Amino acid sequence: MATQNLYYRTCFDRPDLFQKALLGYFLAFSSWPRLLLEVFIRKNLGERYFSLSTAIMLIILLALLPMGAIFIPEQLSDEFVSLSSFNRWTWYLYLTTFFLVCLKRQAEIKRLPSVFDFARFTRSTGTIHPWFYSLNIGGKFADVRTIETWLEPGFFFLLGAILWILDQHIGLLFMVCSVFYAMSYRAQYYRGDHFVMDKIDEMICNEEMVAIFVEGRNSNETRGVPFYGRRPADSEARRKLVDSFMEEEIVEAM
Repeated sequence: MATQNLYYRTCFDRPDLFQKALLGYFLAFSSWPRLLLEVFIRKNLGERYFSLSTAIMLIILLALLPMGAIFIPEQLSDEFVSLSSFNRWTWYLYLTTFFLVCLKRQAEIKRLPSVFDFARFTRSTGTIHPWFYSLNIGGKFADVRTIETWLEPGFFFLLGAILWILDQHIGLLFMVCSVFYAMSYRAQYYRGDHFVMDKIDEMICNEEMVAIFVEGRNSNETRGVPFYGRRPADSEARRKLVDSFMEEEIVEAM
């Protein structure tokens, strides 16, 4: 049972439904380009994080993509895409390798402890490759956040740039996917950071309610917490009223 501060929830906790929906859609879409890269550098993915059926669907779509160049007008083909170069062997080599690696990741999931025994988080993003932990940048080893938002996507972006310079269209796919890779993890950390800050702010409000409401102190004395609204003139009435600002949050068992 947790205590929630009704004053904080009313005056400061203003959920932006549009932003939350937009962030949710972006993260859902980003899971596709991230999947195209992540399976190569991570293992032991969560049962509900990795989807073999989604991987197969992506393989089919990407396998058909070069054939779409046939329908591009001839006057645009020289400037936009070259059918002969688009059908480079690296494109289908990547798709074949991707499929085989996905089968390996699916086999790993079957060998993991049962999620129904509380032994495994089903949405786990897997184990980061040890090579990224060994990188020493500026005398410091990278933490998980840096690896997920910079090093992992940066590795694929650099690889993609090299392939693109070598006139391999698979390089462009790598670069685009690496951008979504980085942005999606940054969005996840953004959401996590704000969740923690919301909890910290509410705890501060809980601790400072008597000071800001009963004692009438200003925000300079209450760690920046202000009070918006009129207060009863009687201090004893304020003290009784402040208790009603706190409410026990009851979680019902299903």
